[in-house]
Amino acid sequence: MPLVTPLSSDHDQETQELAKFFNETLGFCPNSVLTMQRRPAISKAFINLNKAGYG
Repeated sequence: MPLVTPLSSDHDQETQELAKFFNETLGFCPNSVLTMQRRPAISKAFINLNKAGYG
């Protein structure tokens, strides 16, 4: 049972668009990203950091 429950993938439209990166590279969006949506700036920074490493 997680300490902080992940939000649904459609909670934040902007994060949902950025999370397409994970769907393309991993085939799914990790729960850590869905949990970070509680602080959208953190989720966006995390996704962009991953995009810089894989892009």
